[in-house]
Amino acid sequence: MFRLATNLALKSASIYRYHPQVHYASRAMGTLSKKRSTNLKYKTAYSKVTMREAEKRLGFRFAEFEKHDISVSQMLAESKPEIEGLRKDQVQETKDKVFHGIVDFIEAEGYPTQSDEDFKEANINDLVFTILVPIIAAFRRNTGRKLLLQREKQITAVDLETGGYEEFVMVDLIGVENQKFVFLVEAKRSSLGEAKRQCLLAMKDIGENNGVGVVYGFVTTGEQWQMIRYDGTVFTQTRRFLALFGDMGQEKETWMKESSIIVDCIHEALRSGGFVVDN
Repeated sequence: MFRLATNLALKSASIYRYHPQVHYASRAMGTLSKKRSTNLKYKTAYSKVTMREAEKRLGFRFAEFEKHDISVSQMLAESKPEIEGLRKDQVQETKDKVFHGIVDFIEAEGYPTQSDEDFKEANINDLVFTILVPIIAAFRRNTGRKLLLQREKQITAVDLETGGYEEFVMVDLIGVENQKFVFLVEAKRSSLGEAKRQCLLAMKDIGENNGVGVVYGFVTTGEQWQMIRYDGTVFTQTRRFLALFGDMGQEKETWMKESSIIVDCIHEALRSGGFVVDN
């Protein structure tokens, strides 16, 4: 099993098997010294970073990164949750809500496809919101973790080199003046590849703002999704999977079996993302 490691000193990256030697503990209450205020001005917006600049900042080539992925089930199995999360029956109830929400969305706004010129990125954001809200609400209600989904959240790198506004950012409100980033979602109408460059750059920055621990990212076209994990050294991505399909309203059992894993992915990110590593 391979992972692609970033080289923060910007030397040539290498591909190797990596097993983080850390254990997960409770969240720290103090503000980390590396963390900066998000109102500071960054040098270059994520959307303006060229492919070459992104590769230099991340420490690897995208063409090489795309050669390596793992199954969604393996990503979930490798996670190290800090809290219990939802019970199985609660997860199943949430999946049912997400299913009906997506079906209603398709009925009201149409199916997310590039062939429909009237289907805009705003529609995809509506779909992402439809999927996220039932999961987040159930998780907050049943675990007590003080999570907040922030829209158009500004992310700023510790070194102020990069930054930008992310449409969906999940944060854990630890104290009055402290928060930890848990995951973000980058949605693009055109392709996952376009979304991924911005997502990886933002994940690197939120990981460094957290200081330590694991953060997650999701890239999506609405229909296709990928889950990405960043532990401060290594990015790991899943294979692409479908969160919906055209006739899912008449195929609930099929959706539950093949596509409801999107709920499992979000749930797992909420259980393990944004916690502090105790060294």
